Amino acid sequence: MSSIVFGLIAMCIGLWGMVAYWWYVVDVFLAILPVILLFGGFIALMAGIKKTGIRTKLTNGSKKTVEDDTITEKR
Repeated sequence: MSSIVFGLIAMCIGLWGMVAYWWYVVDVFLAILPVILLFGGFIALMAGIKKTGIRTKLTNGSKKTVEDDTITEKR
C-alpha cells in the first residue's frame, strides 16, 4: 500500500516538475532524440539484414581457426 502512495506522490511531483520546467524537458528531449534515432535505426538495420537471409560464408557449421599462419577448418 505504501508503494502505491509513494508512486502517486512521485508521479505528482514529476508532473509538477514537467509543467513548471517544461523548457528543460524540451531541451532534454531534443538532446536525447538523436541518440534514440541512432539506436533505433541500428536495430532496424540489423533486423532488416537478418530478415533478408544474408549469411556469412561459414553457414555449414564449420569454424576457421588460425594455427601457425595457416587456416584450417574444423567440423
